[in-house]
Amino acid sequence: MARLKKDDSMDTVSVRLPKEMVKEIDSYVESLKGDMPLLNISRADGVRQLLANALKAELLAVKKKSTQKK
Repeated sequence: MARLKKDDSMDTVSVRLPKEMVKEIDSYVESLKGDMPLLNISRADGVRQLLANALKAELLAVKKKSTQKK
């Protein structure tokens, strides 16, 4: 998991999440920290990684569905 370069711009997105989901995100971040102890991984890094993984999976699923219809 690489952080964006300082040159890359990012938008701020604020969301309200259920406490249980925040706990799951924090648990995910802790597991990443255990896997990569030399990196300083924040909750925001974890959320970005989870979103990137979910978007990639969703785009692949949509692509797969569209190719199956042909």
